[in-house]
Amino acid sequence: MHDDACLSYIHSGTQEICTPSGKIIAKNGESILTKCGSFVAKNIGENSTSGFSSIIFHLNLKTIKKAFEGKDIGFLTIERESKKIESSVKFNNNQLIENFVASMTLYFENPDLAKEEIMVLKLQELVYILCDSAENPLAAQIIGSLQSQEQVSFEDIISANLYSNLNINELAHLTTRSESSFKRDFKKWYQVSPAKYLKTKRLEKAADLLKNTKLRVNEIAWDCGFENAAHFGASFLTSYGKTPNDYRV
Repeated sequence: MHDDACLSYIHSGTQEICTPSGKIIAKNGESILTKCGSFVAKNIGENSTSGFSSIIFHLNLKTIKKAFEGKDIGFLTIERESKKIESSVKFNNNQLIENFVASMTLYFENPDLAKEEIMVLKLQELVYILCDSAENPLAAQIIGSLQSQEQVSFEDIISANLYSNLNINELAHLTTRSESSFKRDFKKWYQVSPAKYLKTKRLEKAADLLKNTKLRVNEIAWDCGFENAAHFGASFLTSYGKTPNDYRV
C-alpha cells in the first residue's frame, strides 16, 4: 500500500487531505491523486442530513508496468533535474474522470464481470486520463515516482503543514515516524517540543492576521490550524494577555 498511489474521487461532501507537500481541499466532483500512506484525510462539514462519500482507486507501479507491457510509458519518467517530487495533485471537475468513475460502477456492483482483460484496459484508461490532463506533469511524476526512495525532508513536511489542524500523531504519520521518534527528531531540528513550536508559530501568524487583515476571528482560527475559535481565543489570551478582538483594536 505504501508503494501505491491513491486517486480519491469525491461523490459528496468535502474532504481535507494533508500530505507532506501541504493541504488540499476537494469537494463534490473533484479528485485528489496522492501517494498512499503519506497523508491524513479529514472529512469536513458532515452532518446528519449531508454525509460524505468517496471512491478510491489504488495505482501500483508494478501493476501499471504489467498493464502497459509492450507500450511506451516514457511519459511516467521522472525528470531528474526536478528538485522536488510532489506527493499529491488536485483535479478540479474533470469530465473524463467522472465518466471513468461512472463506467466502473457496473463492475463494483457486479464483480463477476470484472474480467482481468477488461481491468487491464480500464487501468490503462485511468492512467492516460490522469497523465493527459491539465495536471499532466504532476500526475505523471507522482505515478512515475512510486517506489522511489526519495522523500520529502522532515523540515519541508513541517513547513508545509505548519498551519494545518493536525495533531502530533498525525504529523508523525506524514514523516513516517512513530510519535516518540517524531518528538525526538523534532527536538533535534528545532530545539523545542513540537507542541510548543506549533502553538507559537500559529499564534504569531494569527497575531499578524488580526493586525493586518479584516478576517473574522473564526476564519483566522481556521487558517492558523486551531480546532475552533474558542480554543484559539483561550490560547491567544494566555500568550498575549488580550483576547483576539482586544488585540486587534
